[in-house]
Formats: sequence, C-alpha cells, structure tokens
Amino acid sequence: MNKHLLVTISEDQVAHWGLRFVCAFFQNKEDIRLTLFNTAPQPPAVWAEEKSYETLRDNEQAGLALVESGKRAMASARGIFLQGGFQPGQVDDKIITRNFSRIQDIIQEGERGLYDAVVFGRRGMLKLQDMLDKSATEEMMAAKFAFPLWVCRDVDYARRGVLLCVDDTEAFRRMADHVGFILQGETVHPVTLLRVMKKGEPPEKPEGLFSDAISALEENGFPTRLIRTRIEQGDDVAQTILREAERGRYAAVAVGRTALHTGGLAQFFFTSVTLALFRKLTGAALWVSR
Repeated sequence: MNKHLLVTISEDQVAHWGLRFVCAFFQNKEDIRLTLFNTAPQPPAVWAEEKSYETLRDNEQAGLALVESGKRAMASARGIFLQGGFQPGQVDDKIITRNFSRIQDIIQEGERGLYDAVVFGRRGMLKLQDMLDKSATEEMMAAKFAFPLWVCRDVDYARRGVLLCVDDTEAFRRMADHVGFILQGETVHPVTLLRVMKKGEPPEKPEGLFSDAISALEENGFPTRLIRTRIEQGDDVAQTILREAERGRYAAVAVGRTALHTGGLAQFFFTSVTLALFRKLTGAALWVSR
C-alpha cells in the first residue's frame, strides 16, 4: 500500500529538513508517493485609483516572479528527493496561488488530498521576527487539522527508531495506528513505547499500559520483535520525553494531540507537552496525530 506524503516547500533553501528527513528515514522507498506543495503569495493589490497600464503590468510581472520563485523551489526539492533515492514517477508537484494564509492553504490541501501525513520543515535557529510573530509551524500546531503532522527541525539523519508516547487518549491510539502504517516494510526502525508515570502514581502492569499500542502496531503488520517498552517516572512529562528522545537517539517522537480539552491528562498533554516538544525537541522529527 502506498504511503502518500504532502511535503510543504518554501523558497527558503535552508528549510529543507523535512525533505531530507523523508529521504533518510525510509529505506523501502518503493511504497512512498510524494506531493511537493507550494503556495505562492498573491502579488500586492492595486487600488482602483492607482490602476494604469504600468501598475497593472508591474503587478502581473510581480505575480509571474512569485510563481517562478515557487517553481525554482520545486525543482530544488525534486532534486533532493531524486538524489535521496526516489524515482521521478514517485514525486508530484503542486503550486497554487495563495487563497488564504499559507497555513490554511496547507490544511485545506492536506484534508482534500487525504494524505497519510503532512511534512513541515522548520529552521533550527529562529530569527528575531519569528520571536515577535508566530512561525508558520507553530501556527500549524495551534490550528485544527485532520491529518498527522510531521515537524522536522534540526534533524539528525543518522538516527533510527520511533519513540511512541503512550497515554489514554483517542489521539494516541490514532498515532499508534499511524506509526504502524508508516513503518510497514521498514525493519530498520524499532518502536519504543514510552509511558510517563507521575511520581507517586500507583504502578500498573506493563501489559495493561501498552496493550493498545502493541495491538495497533501488530495489526499493521509491524514485527513484534521490534517493539520495546519503557516506563519512566517524572512530573514534567515533556522533559521526561525529551530526555528519553536524546538517550535513545530516535529518528522520530510520536505523540497524540487531543482536539477536545476534556481535562485531566488529555488537557495537560495537549496544552503543555505537545507544544513543549515542538519548541525544544531537536535531533528527531516530531509526529503529531490529528
């Protein structure tokens, strides 16, 4: 079964971590289909009182320049994928003139195309304006989306394995299913199931803690021999996950995202842990469920 990824592209040549992560992560590339997606900004509006032959011509030329810039970004991205082992027939291009914001266009395309994941690259060092305004990826994290999102920031391409964070939410179960699906045929990536228990929380038998995750992985054909379990204690859930991600040098950290704030652990995980991982996780990609 093909795994269809939407890979967001920008004109920023530095922001190609997402492209390179996909190339490095998948060993069995034959089952992967990629769509490169770029939203070209609208040229500046021309007010009625400003309209003239010159202003309309300049506006048209500005629009063409933006499209050409997008095409150059596409060509560069396609080159990275072909160098990374993908075949030309596996990579599609899609450039649109921006209809809404860049984020809304990506969300709309991600939902319309029924992609298995949307891959987002991000600069490792934020510029000053990124501190003053929300970056595109952080805006995406706060938005509602109906697809798994991969955020790639300062990725170490030599890493292997996925750290799947276990909790009691439906979002986690969707992520467990996603991990199992994505890893079909990928035997170089073991999965470590991590459950973070608060200090003083009564211990549970590992079979009960991990049964849903193990079932989801096995139902997708993932080998049982490549599943590991780990229980850590800590009141700071995000810091505990970050510590384990660095210790195990995983290629990806997979977490659920709770759409409804229902209180308790679900609310804590959405409002605090997921965003903390987005801001602090380096070396590994962050996979967030819908």
